[in-house]
Amino acid sequence: MDRFKNILVAASPGHLEPLTLRSAIELATINQARLSVFDVFAPLPAWRKTVNIEGRVVDIEAAMLHDREQRLRHLVENTRGGPSIEVAVAVGEPFIEVIRKVLGDGHDLVMVGEPAADAPDVPQLTSGVMHLLRKCPAPVWVMRPSQAPGCRILALVDPQPDDPVRDGLNDLVMELAVSLAHRERGELHVGHAWTLAGESTLRSSPWVELGEAVVDVMVRDTEATILQQVDALTSRHTTETECSIHTVAGDPGTVLPRLANRLDVDLIVKGTVGRTGLRGLIMGNTAETILRSVRCSVLAVKPEGFSTPVRPGSTSVRTGEAPE
Repeated sequence: MDRFKNILVAASPGHLEPLTLRSAIELATINQARLSVFDVFAPLPAWRKTVNIEGRVVDIEAAMLHDREQRLRHLVENTRGGPSIEVAVAVGEPFIEVIRKVLGDGHDLVMVGEPAADAPDVPQLTSGVMHLLRKCPAPVWVMRPSQAPGCRILALVDPQPDDPVRDGLNDLVMELAVSLAHRERGELHVGHAWTLAGESTLRSSPWVELGEAVVDVMVRDTEATILQQVDALTSRHTTETECSIHTVAGDPGTVLPRLANRLDVDLIVKGTVGRTGLRGLIMGNTAETILRSVRCSVLAVKPEGFSTPVRPGSTSVRTGEAPE
């Protein structure tokens, strides 16, 4: 985990989860990393930005910016120990400003607390977190309420030896998961969901005459190949760490959350290709689907060379450093 040297904690608008801040401070302390806390609120309409009181012009937006900064500073100053923490507040679209700060300041990890859901067994996913999962170039660690970076970690991998981008993403997922498990002295599990392409057609189509027995052999061969690929991947990273491998048949968005909940994991480490546009709307994003269906925290990482659609830009930002 010492790869994270410049950590950004993204506050929910007007709120910072104490667990997220404590976990970020612990990680920054261990890594001797820079740590920043960042809050963003939407700009006021032009007609509401200022008010004239008896000839005195009051800048309401500036007052709100100052209030947010002082609230964050107070919370940070009441957290004992750890590194010095930069506090910054901006005006704009929250997820866009977070990504712009990542781009401008070179942050290599974004930590965000996800507010508690109304129904504990059906976790919510705010639109801001969805946008970060899809578009933020840095890894995004979504922390659930009352879920610390715990001792049971599930690395979700998708071995594709012929795809160097995805293969590199799998290596990154394993590297982070192994490092976390080692640091926490916890259990490491590795999971993968697989299917035989076209199995339903092969079994049911009147125009495909393979027979059930032949399809059964194809399923067993596919499962054996998948297990071999997952085993080869984990072996590259777990020479000094024990892990349990789980290969499950079915749709990833359905069977992987079931696996995570059955294992009662504290953290999922997952690669995400960050689909956007029409393809993202239609097909969704597996990391998002999983996050909607599990109770634990999720650390989502992008492949090397990922390019965010968000462009750097100027924002109204107030910054300061809280004392140690």
